[in-house]
Amino acid sequence: MTPPYSAGLLDPATHAWLTSHALPGARLHQVDPLPGGFTNDMAMLTVQRPDAAGAERYVLRRYRPDGSRVPRNTCAVEVAVLGQAAARVVPVTVVVAADPQGRTTGRPTLLYRFVEGTPLSQVLADGPAGDEARALGQAVGAVLARIGRVRLPRPGVFGDSSLVPAPDGAAPLGDLPGFVDRCLVTAAPDGPLSGTDSAVLRALARRGPLALAAVAGERSLVHGDFNPKNVLVRRCRGQWAVAAVLDWELAFSGSPLFDVGNMLRFAHEYPPAFASGFVDGFRGGNGRLPADWLRLSRTLDLFALADILTAPPDQAYFARARTALRRSAADRH
Repeated sequence: MTPPYSAGLLDPATHAWLTSHALPGARLHQVDPLPGGFTNDMAMLTVQRPDAAGAERYVLRRYRPDGSRVPRNTCAVEVAVLGQAAARVVPVTVVVAADPQGRTTGRPTLLYRFVEGTPLSQVLADGPAGDEARALGQAVGAVLARIGRVRLPRPGVFGDSSLVPAPDGAAPLGDLPGFVDRCLVTAAPDGPLSGTDSAVLRALARRGPLALAAVAGERSLVHGDFNPKNVLVRRCRGQWAVAAVLDWELAFSGSPLFDVGNMLRFAHEYPPAFASGFVDGFRGGNGRLPADWLRLSRTLDLFALADILTAPPDQAYFARARTALRRSAADRH
């Protein structure tokens, strides 16, 4: 077999780490790049281990240097979130091995088992009908409520793999108008965001202090990127169920309303029954929604939306985010 790194998919050091440490004695049959990794490199590995009856699939995640304006967890912290917090309450990927500092592979690297399922984004794009869309939303909302049941010592971003937020860990998420200004100032001069949309973003961000005050002190586990591309679903005995919640790189301690806003950012693109089912499922799982939860969740989601609009991964995603911004502005009046 031609070594997969000869095609540029794996370097020799990572190939050696996989076959000698992560999966001792395994033979790599196939290595395929995975789409959707905006901040890291992802690959699907098809592997034959010596003690396995057939081929198995794994996902290799290689972390790029962090140049984001939104706090991102290190490989070590993400492993801790998966193993110590999230796995207690929801289905997640099983970590097989990690090289957190990249001492062997040259870059922080994570290997986990592949989970069978369909991205929620794909299912929603197929346009499920009313009852099916509602059931799908209820399953996803109930899972988010379970994530929110995990309580952490205090709010903020995680300082290390102990998952105890740093004393100043809330600072990057503590000043929405300031964060939006930094995003706009550091955006590329020839970026697609218009002056009018920049003004709208600043105007919406002015609601930030009141929204943040409303959720101050909340210390639930927050996924941070809880959207349809990071939720795998599958049919179980005729019912929709969440197979796994992926990508905990942005997880922190705070209010579940951050995740509610993230999931409903593009609700106008989904069947209406999905959004209502999601809210019902979240409430049914004992998720707390205050009277003005929609306004609060949309305001909190501006942290992510501002980052997307000023540093979009591609033109199509920018267009979707701009539509969401304009809808939020229209709903304000």
